[in-house]
Amino acid sequence: MKDYYAILGVVPSAEDVVIRAAWKALVHRYHPDRFAGDVAKANTRIVEINEAYNALSNPAQRKAYDKSREGKESNFGDWVHEEEAGEAAGNTDSFEKDWALAIGYYPDLVDINNQLSEISHLLAFSYRAGLLERKAFKNRKELAETAEKSFLQLYFGSNPVIVAFAKELIFTRNKAAAKALNDVIRVLGSDISPEAVINKICKDFNTETFETEEMKEQRLRKEACGKW
Repeated sequence: MKDYYAILGVVPSAEDVVIRAAWKALVHRYHPDRFAGDVAKANTRIVEINEAYNALSNPAQRKAYDKSREGKESNFGDWVHEEEAGEAAGNTDSFEKDWALAIGYYPDLVDINNQLSEISHLLAFSYRAGLLERKAFKNRKELAETAEKSFLQLYFGSNPVIVAFAKELIFTRNKAAAKALNDVIRVLGSDISPEAVINKICKDFNTETFETEEMKEQRLRKEACGKW
């Protein structure tokens, strides 16, 4: 099954306005009169982009598509168009002017947007477009936290420890390890032992040991008990 959200470079929770904004930006980028690369590639991408938009812009079709995806963590490797889609979305002049105006009144939006961009440029784009459309600036921090959580759970399941580990891998730009973690959760589900997954990923990719504050406290308690 094609990942229409990945093709448009939006998160599955994206509102209609975000989906349309991403579609317009990508069509603009790959229009044969503007695209500097291979024309055949541009035409293929336009067909793909329009197919995704037609499915997601129709409420009934989107509902049926979403239902077919229920209960499945998405493949992190399918997010293949994310960077180029993000670049295209960022080139929407009127959108960027509105965002610049918003920053003038809410300067903390710069840091909020930058943090989301560390995870995904299109996650940040979806957030900006949604915030501008809803004009919900009083709830900007809560909306950012919700958007980040939804994105990470889409690829790494519901276990908060594993999600925190995934976030750490993404922030340290260890995409190979993040992809491996996604594969584990996609195949084995969220009920697997977080410690077992984290230890194996850290070993396989020679990364630093990861532990949350809760995990650290549990380890220290075990070590203290072992001394008696």
